[in-house]
Amino acid sequence: MSAWETSRLEAYLHHGQRDTIINCGSWTNMSVEHTARTGADKGFHMIVPEDACSTMNADWHRASINYAMQNVASVTTVDAVIAALV
Repeated sequence: MSAWETSRLEAYLHHGQRDTIINCGSWTNMSVEHTARTGADKGFHMIVPEDACSTMNADWHRASINYAMQNVASVTTVDAVIAALV
């Protein structure tokens, strides 16, 4: 469920001296949320552009974005992420 499991992601990020992750994709309430939770637990700043995430229905998406993610990630939009990078 999490991008952290059975991967070298953490080692790559530390080696590259990265502390911020933009986390998006499918299954907002499962994969995206688990990845954000684990990343926050590991000390990374997690950014979740909510309009770059989706799941099986709008209620599940909103529950994850509006409740679960609020304590583990900075929830934003794709436009805000792009503006911050330019």
